[in-house]
Amino acid sequence: MAQAIDMSAIEQALNGFTIPPQPEILQHIQQQLDAPEPNIKRIATLINLDIGIAGFTLKVVNSAFFGLRHKITSVEHACKFLGVNRVLKLVRSVLLRFTLAEGQDDKFSLKLWASALHTANIAMTLAKHFNLPQTLQDDCYSLGLFHNAGIALINPQAAHYEQIIQQGLLAQFGYSEIEEQHFKTCHEVLGYLIAESWGLTPELCNVIAYHHSPQLMLESDSDIEKQLFALLKLAEHFSGESRHLFDLSLDPEWEQHKGAILEVLDVEPLQLPELAELLHRQQIHTIYSV
Repeated sequence: MAQAIDMSAIEQALNGFTIPPQPEILQHIQQQLDAPEPNIKRIATLINLDIGIAGFTLKVVNSAFFGLRHKITSVEHACKFLGVNRVLKLVRSVLLRFTLAEGQDDKFSLKLWASALHTANIAMTLAKHFNLPQTLQDDCYSLGLFHNAGIALINPQAAHYEQIIQQGLLAQFGYSEIEEQHFKTCHEVLGYLIAESWGLTPELCNVIAYHHSPQLMLESDSDIEKQLFALLKLAEHFSGESRHLFDLSLDPEWEQHKGAILEVLDVEPLQLPELAELLHRQQIHTIYSV
């Protein structure tokens, strides 16, 4: 018999993502952004109040993605380099990651966040390679980071979540079908609620809500939604997400829809190893790694 997820617990977990109230540091940063002349030094000081946010900010700006000759060692310099708007997106991403994962140090939760960061980096790097606007590159990063956030709300309440999904996928059921049967909800819906509460764009929210519905997304009237969806699926493929999370040798969604997904990006299947090599040169490993 299906065991319904306690939605009151979900609502409680989502309280931290609503705007307002926002996490304290983010509130102060938002106040700076709303000022006629945002004080980048003050923003850097606020970021430095949290070692996790400060460390992650430096990690991102010093990543191979930006290709800097000299490493940036101060948060203030990082803020100037990234720009105020991108710093806010970064802080939101970090706060969501730590808030959702708070108190969760089980093996699967650690795998979930490692996979999310990996997929996010790949999606952003591919978007840059395809010469997409900077805002879409940032959106691809957010999409990679947030798309499975709903799993982090189900997993603490679901005994053996990893095994349940693995067995269902091996039996050729879809993610949402498995989760609805066992938990009376699915991570796409919960992920949508998280994305909406953080004020993400409608396109991002929609892709998160339907990222396991390829036929629906590939027929979207929005070219941006189709492009974001295709980049997410390509990033999932390169990261080996289903293998990493659920120990599956193949991703059924990718195998069934890869032709249509690649067509959106104007990419031929024979180009995949070339794109993988591009990622390897950025020090990002893929399933094509030796």
